[in-house]
Amino acid sequence: MKTISMVLAGSFFLAGCSGGAGGNDKYARHAEWAEEMLISHYWNEKGKFMNNAYPYAKEREGSLNYWWKAHAVDAMIDGYERTGDEAYLAKAEEIVKGIIKRNGSLFNEFYDDMEWLALAALRLYDAGGSETVKNYVIKLWGDIQTAWWEDGLGGMAWKKDQRQNRNACSNAPAAILAARLYERFGNEEDLAWAKKIFAWQKQHLVDPVSGNVYDGLVMADQGVIHVNKKWKFTYNQGTYLGAAVELYKLTKDKSYLEDAEKTAAAAMAYHIREETGVLKEEGTGDGGMFKGILIRYLTNLYEVGGNESIKEMIEHNADALLAKGSTIETGLFGTEWDQPHQEPLDLTVQLSGVFLLEAAAKIERLKEG
Repeated sequence: MKTISMVLAGSFFLAGCSGGAGGNDKYARHAEWAEEMLISHYWNEKGKFMNNAYPYAKEREGSLNYWWKAHAVDAMIDGYERTGDEAYLAKAEEIVKGIIKRNGSLFNEFYDDMEWLALAALRLYDAGGSETVKNYVIKLWGDIQTAWWEDGLGGMAWKKDQRQNRNACSNAPAAILAARLYERFGNEEDLAWAKKIFAWQKQHLVDPVSGNVYDGLVMADQGVIHVNKKWKFTYNQGTYLGAAVELYKLTKDKSYLEDAEKTAAAAMAYHIREETGVLKEEGTGDGGMFKGILIRYLTNLYEVGGNESIKEMIEHNADALLAKGSTIETGLFGTEWDQPHQEPLDLTVQLSGVFLLEAAAKIERLKEG
């Protein structure tokens, strides 16, 4: 990979934030800088994995955080798709191997965690063609299918020992995975899975008027269903609209595109601060990843639908992050994209910032194409 000094020159960072310099690759250069900062601050060369937080402290590294590291694989694939630099693929493969080694197994007790690794590994397979990585995806998908609960209610369970919980986080990513597997390998059963899971989530966890996505439901005693309508998280809205996009691409059924656009509008109305136009913060830990996931799937929606409000929102947030949320010296991003970071800084929060800049760079490429 290029060094930071090769990526940035002179006063580019500040000039590029204001749009006054940097040419047509403003966001691409900043995305490269963000990837370099991610590796510089979080990569553990001795252990061959991403640390959980910066600065490093042994007490913060006791938990693997399987799904955080899966998203680090996604970050590397973003970098590869932008640059064609195979060093990104090598790093992605190291992260996958590190997850499996530290976990002691490919599999996990949380179905959504495995879905995230399968999605990231499928992108890695697409980029590099490793049959080993492909086999990881197929094995994970086989285990993920056991999450479907044939009890009259249906839906994908969240955790293997808590099957009464059916959550958005375990359903929509599974639908995305199934759709992409069908696209790659042509197994009709995978397309059926994608349609079935999406239809279940739309029926049970999506407000039919607003398009907002609820976090989950619990099947209580005597078959009573409790839907958690208080929690409306960015990543759940992102993955639901992402599943709709995948199904639209496969079927050309415009109802899927309409579903995606409705939820995108709901997400931007609910989660953006009206006074700043910047997405609200969702904390550290797991929540630190949520905005970045929404941004990823909004970008995919923009790619097929061309909704200018999505492009403008992403670019506005990227500009806010660059102008107010970070400096070239630190290269660290906070939970508030228009505010300085605070330490210790979880990997999830940093990854969301990287995803934002990679999304802006992707939109930049789409405009040029």
